[in-house]
Amino acid sequence: MSEDSLSGNTGMLPMVSRSEEPKLNVLLLTSEHTEFLWLQRLLEQADGIVSLTQWCSDLSQLRDMFSQKTYDVILWDCGFRDEDPFVFLGFLSFDSDQTPVVCISSESEANLSKAIFQAGGSDYICKSTITSNGLARALRNAILRHSAEKQQETKSHIDTLTGVVNRQVFFDRFHQSILRADRHEEVIGLVLLNVDEFSGVNDRFGYREGDQLIKRVASRLRQGLRKSDSLARIGGDEFAVILESLDNTVDANYVAAKLLALFEEPFDLAHHQLVVTLSAGVAVFPDAGPDSESIIKNANRAMLDAKRQQGNSVEFYHQKMSVAVERELELEAEFRTALRSEQLRLFYQPRVSIANNQVVGYESLIRWQHPTRGLIMPDEFIPAAERSGMIVPMGYWVVEQACRDLAQLQAFGYDDLVCAVNLSFRQFYDKKLSETVFRIIYNANINTGNLEFELTESAMMYDQTYTQKCLKQLTQLGVSFSLDDFGTGYSSFANIQQLPISTIKIDKSFIEHVITNTDDEIIVKAIVSLAHNLQVNVVAEGVETEEQLAFLRHHHCDEAQGYLFSKAVSFDAFLSFLEAAKANAIALADS
Repeated sequence: MSEDSLSGNTGMLPMVSRSEEPKLNVLLLTSEHTEFLWLQRLLEQADGIVSLTQWCSDLSQLRDMFSQKTYDVILWDCGFRDEDPFVFLGFLSFDSDQTPVVCISSESEANLSKAIFQAGGSDYICKSTITSNGLARALRNAILRHSAEKQQETKSHIDTLTGVVNRQVFFDRFHQSILRADRHEEVIGLVLLNVDEFSGVNDRFGYREGDQLIKRVASRLRQGLRKSDSLARIGGDEFAVILESLDNTVDANYVAAKLLALFEEPFDLAHHQLVVTLSAGVAVFPDAGPDSESIIKNANRAMLDAKRQQGNSVEFYHQKMSVAVERELELEAEFRTALRSEQLRLFYQPRVSIANNQVVGYESLIRWQHPTRGLIMPDEFIPAAERSGMIVPMGYWVVEQACRDLAQLQAFGYDDLVCAVNLSFRQFYDKKLSETVFRIIYNANINTGNLEFELTESAMMYDQTYTQKCLKQLTQLGVSFSLDDFGTGYSSFANIQQLPISTIKIDKSFIEHVITNTDDEIIVKAIVSLAHNLQVNVVAEGVETEEQLAFLRHHHCDEAQGYLFSKAVSFDAFLSFLEAAKANAIALADS
């Protein structure tokens, strides 16, 4: 082998008279030095081009050469390969990022040219017919065809909204990446990212502003990627990132966390500061599967798992996740029919006045009476309701059923009981929230003073201006509002002062250890004191022991709710509970 071939220096043409002519960066793949010299000489003699030719005589060096330099065209001697020529041609195209390949061999064009084109080659020339100008023309035409095809592909394969590649290109590119990684025994990562609560953005701001947000999300994601990574938009609010040539599986998690960290800063959308969060699922080849289809499926499983948590969460796929996610997806499909099939139930748990042990109200709690799995608790099916899009109609069903049952209780003489109904923050995405609630209340013919909506902190924090508007409209109907799980999130008494909140519910996590934990004791006492200073009623959740009740009574908490009094029960069982409580109260009065 010559010194030139070892150094990679392949004789750039110094002829001054040709310095203004087009320059082609040509990679010549052949094992024979004499072949290299012959082909280089042909290109030197060609009219109208200057070739900057680099010779590769060792296939083990090929990938490094592609990583260090970009070539306009590859000239490949078909006999120079390490496997079937057509398979090698495919990998050659992948590894070079689709650089056009002109093939040469001693076979006649009639025998080989069609197969070469079908395998992805740009042109084929038989060695016995090669001329200087014919070779140059073949190289130029290959480059021109490739450029034209690339422009056409760019138009059809780029997502017009965000400027990143679309779903079709992603699947093709990821498949090629997996083939390449398998061939070179490398690690490839896939990150699927979904924008949390994006439908609410469209509902609130409109689709035009929603599109603007997606553009900005794509732009922000680009900022966190390496040059080797590939970003695609594969759904309305979903993106995919292909992570090439990872050192190990941990690197994929690191990149995903880095991407999510970009979304700590809010977006300015329609003159509103909007905090946008994403959920990310990560799967890595070959650990998470043998092919692109299984990797995509498992990354999606991990993303769905991340969705169950707070925003900007990332989950890494592992084998144990498969069974759980399969069950969730099955549950989601079944939940789509649960509402129409009348499988949902409302259960009721009493709220008791601590001062006199009288039942003063109750909370409405949803259950799913599954036809084969029995009674399912909400923490199991609420995520399925959210993913299936049924969470909002489910919420209205709860309000409607609770109002019908409240009307029955009022007809039975229980006129003073307060019926508390949970109102999901997703209900606030519905522009017809107030109108729908008014229709439900009107049809039920109830005393609205007995209806209380329990708000979550996420509902309050979603958009305080819009929330205040909705609550004002609902307040005009006569309903009241309570704040659920107080103390576990971002709520403060400053927020309560700005909203028509008449009751707060201390989260059961503080009540559980209030007798034994000094910190919980101090927190509960402070909440009760501050709430009373604001004329706000206080309900303690999760009361299970007489000691907890005595502590709450001593510190003047207003109401209690928990297993000490009753678990959540069906309407008929709750009615029996009320009748027994009434009979007990009469007996005590008579004695």
